[in-house]
Amino acid sequence: MLIAAVYAWPVFWVAHDRVQEVNRKQRHQLIVRHQLWELHPEYAGTPQTWTRFASILLSDRQLMRRIKRKYGALAEQIELDYHRDLFIAQAEVVLVAGALWALPLVVLYGVGELAARRRQPVRPPEPERSATSDSRYRP
Repeated sequence: MLIAAVYAWPVFWVAHDRVQEVNRKQRHQLIVRHQLWELHPEYAGTPQTWTRFASILLSDRQLMRRIKRKYGALAEQIELDYHRDLFIAQAEVVLVAGALWALPLVVLYGVGELAARRRQPVRPPEPERSATSDSRYRP
């Protein structure tokens, strides 16, 4: 149990970082797909620069407000699609992290179980009793 707890911390930390990266990539894709830099004509830089900074600095809620301003009633479906894709991407990261955490533990448990079975003494098979020699069947 101690090994599982100690091993869980680095796996959790890496998974947390990967989830944050997945979130940023999803926001970046949303910005590029819907060209949200067009809502800020006063911005003098390139769309790539705006996208890079906006994907880091803006939250999902702020991006969805911009989507709503640009698309109106269609924004609800865009938001549902975005959250579905985000959930799938995050689930992949979490499942991989869970598998990376559980696989070594399962292997260690299996090795321990095999070692425990080999240490148990083998019982000799009991001799078969025939019906003719069994006292319960004698008259």
